[in-house]
Amino acid sequence: MTIFATPGPTWNAMIAALDDDAPDENWAFKLVLQCRDHTRLALQMEESAEVIGPAITEWNRDPGARTPRRLDAAPPRRGTKDIAGGPHGPQGSYKGWHVLLGTLIGNEFEDARKMTPTWTRSLYMEDPWTVPRPGMTDHQIRTTTPDWLSERGVYVSDRDLGEQ
Repeated sequence: MTIFATPGPTWNAMIAALDDDAPDENWAFKLVLQCRDHTRLALQMEESAEVIGPAITEWNRDPGARTPRRLDAAPPRRGTKDIAGGPHGPQGSYKGWHVLLGTLIGNEFEDARKMTPTWTRSLYMEDPWTVPRPGMTDHQIRTTTPDWLSERGVYVSDRDLGEQ
């Protein structure tokens, strides 16, 4: 029996981690990778009776299309303009995270030769966004980022993606 982390709950957890007095980008990144890994597994097991929980169609919903549900009662530390899914859509201060999550999900669908979710197809950072890695310069991260990710304006070392 397998239950998967889909984009919606993952996004809510990511925002909770990022929208804290001490934002936890490491945890948010781990959540992105978990969702990517669960996407891969869900695609592999799509026809299996062992899958209990959301259907693969759950990945078709853009988690940035609405303001994330708070996981606790604390008010958000940022205005809704800054939250992907706020009044300005996924263009706020979390845009890099939204693009990263969507691009990783879309890449898993492409690798599985499945139709990519519509929301993942046009995600792009106008201003390049780099996920920092201790001990690596931005240049080192950029040179080790897979092409399919750097084409979207997002830079993450292949080591952090587990693709080395």
